[in-house]
Amino acid sequence: MPTDRELIQKWWSDAWTEGLWSASWSKSLDGLTPQQAAWQPPSAPGLPGRRNSIWQIVLHMIFWRESWLRRAATGQKPTKEEVAAGTLPSVPDATDAAWTQARQRFTQTQDLMAAALKIPDPSHATLIYFLPHDMYHFGQINYLRAMQGLPPIE
Repeated sequence: MPTDRELIQKWWSDAWTEGLWSASWSKSLDGLTPQQAAWQPPSAPGLPGRRNSIWQIVLHMIFWRESWLRRAATGQKPTKEEVAAGTLPSVPDATDAAWTQARQRFTQTQDLMAAALKIPDPSHATLIYFLPHDMYHFGQINYLRAMQGLPPIE
């Protein structure tokens, strides 16, 4: 019988490669153009602004992954300014290069989180909460894909 830590490590990896209760995280981002990733649906009638894009959600996850990895390693919390800028970031120019860079950073944080989840240190215990956090956001990402008429991920 696997331990809780082993299950979290397995589920983290499975979410990326195969998917758990939804499409795999890697396939959810593969093939998206910068324009598809930057597309924002409108807010509900009567509410100003637009909803977050796939790209913003990816940057949000990157920010919190990097912040908590740094915190686990050094104890350093993000500043209020960093939280304000990173929680709901704006998208840079929607270019192929910028989207490729965001996806590469996301993949890097995926690997860093997988490695950190293997460290049996109490300072890393909070990292387990990224599995449900990121599952939630990938539900949003796949819904945004569907809203754009993109085919479901098999």
